[in-house]
Amino acid sequence: MTTNETREIEAREKEVLATEDSRTGLVFRPDVDILEQSDSFVIHADMPGASEETVDVQLEKGILTLHARLAEAPSQQTRTLYAEYGDGSYYREFRLSEDIDVAAVTARMKDGVLELRLPKSAAKRPRKISVHAA
Repeated sequence: MTTNETREIEAREKEVLATEDSRTGLVFRPDVDILEQSDSFVIHADMPGASEETVDVQLEKGILTLHARLAEAPSQQTRTLYAEYGDGSYYREFRLSEDIDVAAVTARMKDGVLELRLPKSAAKRPRKISVHAA
């Protein structure tokens, strides 16, 4: 996609929050791949440590929000010797264009990757026009 093309899905820029977030711990921004197919867009979000029970996907007023809690910290019986993976949660927002059929958006989680399928509205899908003999 060139920079001159209109983007149907775009990551929201960082905004100043009007209120404080009361969640404790770190908040991670999951890495994503956004793919365009002829009839839909597909978002793959890497969320290791999250499961379908801890993932929350919201779509409101054209904003797609991904949030997931990570596994709890080890019990007090476990002593961490070294850790590169911190406790916290994932959070990411996307602004969707009107070209997305919001009623048909689906999500599934597999092996720490959230897959969102965002179908294009019927008016924006390519269509084949039949040619008939006169």
